[in-house]
Amino acid sequence: MLGKNLISTVLTQIPVFILGVVAGVFSTRILGEDAKGVFSLFQADTQLFVLVFSLGIQTGIVYFVSSKKIAENIVAGLSIYIFVICSSLLLGLLFFIQFFEITDSILSEGYTSNLYLIILFLLFIFSFLNSIVSSFFQAHSKFKIVNLISIVNSIINSGLFVALFFILQSKNLSTVERFNYVLYSTLLSLLINSTLWLYFQKKELNIKPDFNFKISSQLKIFVSYNLLIYAGMFVNFFNYRLDLWIINHYLDDKNLSYYSLAANINQIILFLSVTIASVMLPNLSGKSPEERTKTFVQVSRICFSFFMLITFFAFVVSSFIIPFMYGKEFTNTVIPFKILLPGILFSCITQLFSILIVSINKNILNIIACSIGLIFTVILDLILIPEIGINGAAIATTISYFVIFLITYIFTINQTNRVTLNFFIPNKKDIKFIQQFLKNG
Repeated sequence: MLGKNLISTVLTQIPVFILGVVAGVFSTRILGEDAKGVFSLFQADTQLFVLVFSLGIQTGIVYFVSSKKIAENIVAGLSIYIFVICSSLLLGLLFFIQFFEITDSILSEGYTSNLYLIILFLLFIFSFLNSIVSSFFQAHSKFKIVNLISIVNSIINSGLFVALFFILQSKNLSTVERFNYVLYSTLLSLLINSTLWLYFQKKELNIKPDFNFKISSQLKIFVSYNLLIYAGMFVNFFNYRLDLWIINHYLDDKNLSYYSLAANINQIILFLSVTIASVMLPNLSGKSPEERTKTFVQVSRICFSFFMLITFFAFVVSSFIIPFMYGKEFTNTVIPFKILLPGILFSCITQLFSILIVSINKNILNIIACSIGLIFTVILDLILIPEIGINGAAIATTISYFVIFLITYIFTINQTNRVTLNFFIPNKKDIKFIQQFLKNG
């Protein structure tokens, strides 16, 4: 079942990957080199708020529902309870920073009005809601629905930006106006995505939240489990996004645009790994230690080879394809993109290692690895960005990703009782598994 889910999910992600590139190309062409970085910073703020105010409950939902350690109706009630409280806290925070006129601490200068704060809050609401509902589908291994919604959302998202590009092509718009059009389109896409998730939740799962949970036991257990994951995700987020704020501090908007595009393209590759990891978690959580290790090692070897091919191909074609697709003004994106690729390869396999650690409820090991990586990120960013600009940011990120990978790999081989050191190169059994699966369709 895991093999089938993995293959179908990867095959599904091919059109999602392509459509994501299309959406990125046309949104970037609309924004231009002046606004691309500003929009990426806006997205990073949204992701930060979802991370901080979600308390990591998405992974907790998958774990407790798939393992049946807490009834799913109770998990739903706990999730909505946390959703309402944390959304209220964010709203209060946004009022606070606007009242004391410190909005420029999270948004770029010229993009700090009340309207942008409201949109930022709405983006948070829809993103948080989508992640909660999708977690229940992952817990039930309903990946056909997850993949369907992923494809539909990609079609809608790419369609919106393609249409918007041709509509605005003949208009002489300011940077702010172009930014606003892309921002409103992003909000509309998320709204449609939320509607789809809620529709399929009603149709396929129809989980009725139970709010009669015990605060002293069930809420405490749920939050305690999530807090460890939350801490790891929090640290890991800054490993992926801290460089944007540092670049925004030291460099201009154009350099921020060049680097953010390089990072965003690499994040598309990383998204494939995150998707595979989401398929693995509910399956690994329900297995015995022996079965879990056997399954994980095989998947890890196959996936590493898959990501090696993707990153190698991206390295070869990037010098031509980035200027061709995004415009010649983004030629400066090519070098930082290539520097980031080895780090993304290591990060992809780290995602899988991390899921194994989560499945055995030893999340503290992920936190340790990410924390050490974050130390490297901060020190190297502060040294290299002022000296060599966005290429320095790319070097710092790649080194940090490799450090996290190395530490997580050591933890992984210890947790699997050193049954093998090879988590990377497929053997004959792995190849036969793939051939047999493809043969059986």
